[in-house]
Amino acid sequence: MNLSYSDLNSAAAHYGSPFYVIDRARFECNFDELTAAFGSRYRPFVLAYSYKTNYVPYLCRLVRDRGGWAEVVSRMEYDLALKVGCDPCRIIFNGPVKRREDLELALAGGSVVNLDSQAEFEAVLRYAAAHPTQTVKVGLRVNIALSDEAGRSHIQNRLKVGRFGFDPAAIAAAARTLQGEKNIRIAALHGHTSTSDSSVWCFQTITETLVHLAERLFPTSVEAINVGGGMFGIIEPEHRWCEAPSFSEYAETVCGVLNRSEWVRQSRPALVIEPGVAMVANAMSFVTRVVSVKQVRDKTFVTVDGSALNSKPTFHAINPPFEILSGSGASGSEQTFDVVGSTCMEKDILLREVSAPLPSAGDFIRLNRVGAYTLVLTPPFIHPAPAVLAQEGDRVICVRRRQTLDDLFSCYTFDFDAV
Repeated sequence: MNLSYSDLNSAAAHYGSPFYVIDRARFECNFDELTAAFGSRYRPFVLAYSYKTNYVPYLCRLVRDRGGWAEVVSRMEYDLALKVGCDPCRIIFNGPVKRREDLELALAGGSVVNLDSQAEFEAVLRYAAAHPTQTVKVGLRVNIALSDEAGRSHIQNRLKVGRFGFDPAAIAAAARTLQGEKNIRIAALHGHTSTSDSSVWCFQTITETLVHLAERLFPTSVEAINVGGGMFGIIEPEHRWCEAPSFSEYAETVCGVLNRSEWVRQSRPALVIEPGVAMVANAMSFVTRVVSVKQVRDKTFVTVDGSALNSKPTFHAINPPFEILSGSGASGSEQTFDVVGSTCMEKDILLREVSAPLPSAGDFIRLNRVGAYTLVLTPPFIHPAPAVLAQEGDRVICVRRRQTLDDLFSCYTFDFDAV
């Protein structure tokens, strides 16, 4: 994504600053590389893009056009998948809360619905009883223990027990319940588990657990082994803050488990992955303009018109890769400074203690690898949501305009006398 200062200045004049830039070529390359890594080692294979990670319709449509599926976790995301033209049979509906009407819509459309709780299981029993001529295929999300031999948990935040999915013992009970249900089939087992390290060991454990359960409890009905998402994307060595396996290493591990199973060789279930970060993290950057530079005692602050809410809304401490594009072309000696945002919060820090030539007011700072969870977690706090642009070769198009006051407040009541 080689855009000059002149390019960014022109974009800011047309669409406002700050703004995001999608690298279409990088996004499509991530899709192709993931598909090649897994699909060359195991077939059938399905890549279902995680909408919650970044649901810009432009990206969702690119996935659809390349043959990918949609992975959604809410009715809003399900409706979005339909709106961008996804076949309902190519939508995977996950998440811990599915209303009755959401379940019925998805089941009627032939979507893959992975149940998360006993309440959802009972709702499917009622749906199947009301539709006796329909074969109702559902999946079960499995709660997988990810504690290593030393007893250390690899679940997100080192939690001892995760909250999603069925305990394996409960899945056995579900299997016994379904023995008397003629029109319900457990067609998928889903093992997405948010991990602390995204290691290949975690994905090996997830895959082994799912294969073992399928072979033991549902040997004739399971059509898909879904290991979920949470894999690292491509991270350049100079920007790595931890060990980051390659797509090939993930694929070799997961597909190796499948290919060693006699049940898998005979049944040939589809392998499903649900990448989000691996697809989009490095395919988007955030561009923000320098407003001022000031010294407070021995600290230098570079204030920009964007916010950490736009680039890392969880306020984590990792500095993303960045570049400074100067209007003057001047490049002074390196200094140490913080890049701070446009809100009224002290913690609004986009970059901490970076060493680089000190920028000037009017320069641009471009933060890379900000495609995952930034757009979807950014609240309408103080400033409207910025525009999203997409770079397609030599041209740049707008795929989301800058939010306006009317956009933000269209659901509010202003005629208070009528309330």
